Amino acid sequence: MKNVRVIQVGAGGFGLSWLEVISKSSGIELVGVADLVPENHEKANEVLKDDKVQYFEQYADAFRALEADIAIIVTPPQTHKQVAVDALEAGLHVFMEKPIAQTIEDAIELQIIAKKYPQRVMISQNYRWRPEIQALKKAVEKQIAGPIEYVEWVFRRATNFGGWRDHYKEIVIEDMSIHHFDLMRYLLGKNASTVYAKSKRPSWSWFKGNPTASVTMTFEDTLVNYFASWVTSGPETSWNGDIKLHGQKGVIELTNDVPAFVSSNGQKTLLSLPEMERVDREYSLYEMVKALEENREPVTSLDDNLNSFGIVGAAVESIQTSNEIVMEQYLKQMEASK
Repeated sequence: MKNVRVIQVGAGGFGLSWLEVISKSSGIELVGVADLVPENHEKANEVLKDDKVQYFEQYADAFRALEADIAIIVTPPQTHKQVAVDALEAGLHVFMEKPIAQTIEDAIELQIIAKKYPQRVMISQNYRWRPEIQALKKAVEKQIAGPIEYVEWVFRRATNFGGWRDHYKEIVIEDMSIHHFDLMRYLLGKNASTVYAKSKRPSWSWFKGNPTASVTMTFEDTLVNYFASWVTSGPETSWNGDIKLHGQKGVIELTNDVPAFVSSNGQKTLLSLPEMERVDREYSLYEMVKALEENREPVTSLDDNLNSFGIVGAAVESIQTSNEIVMEQYLKQMEASK
């Protein structure tokens, strides 16, 4: 089978790391890179060392000039909707970095527009495809702790990115927590029912918005208590966070990315990590390619991922209104407003 041809839009810091992923992925041919900053072209060329790749400042020029199958979007969230729409208009499938867009309104508008086109749209939720997460998923499915009835999830990092992230009002919720909200849905096999959130800007924060938040959620009959901070002054967790999934028989947990089961009598057993040919972002890209080959929706399609990104929107709404948000009503209101 011939290689899938891709154009990457965005070659800044994170874009460069995506180029490394693409260059190592079998069955994928990078034909073009688009970025407004000429210096990023030079950095990309240093990473790729491939004279066949063409560079453009305007992504629209790349879409017109090159024969390709997929547009890979690695740009700031506020640009996602327009770049995705232009890619669909150019006949390209869309694979984009999370989140879908900067706001839930833009995400739903993109969903409405995307339904007019036959191409697929996928959001990379790469955290799902890590061995430690797969170990948790298998343990939950086997019900080694019994049905999961409540969850404790803590994320703490001290990460100074600079750039556009410094200007978000609810930065940890709007930019980072989508990974964890998506993992909650994935591990529990349920969508969120209610969301209640509070946030804070600690006095030492380098972010202008609120980088610390607490969110209480229900996923049907499962209660989730989530705490996240991007300006911790204490020990950091992994990017996955520290997770405890409680059932009657014990706790399925992830601490420092080590998965384990602690029985109700206190006995701790490490969970085995599955062997995976592809992990993380490489698996996300593989899933997109396989979905196209099999003519099906990707696992983390735009439609599916709105259930994860909807939690982000609901959490922001809850912070702003000091109200608990009922997810079904909230999403219907958002859709009706478009």
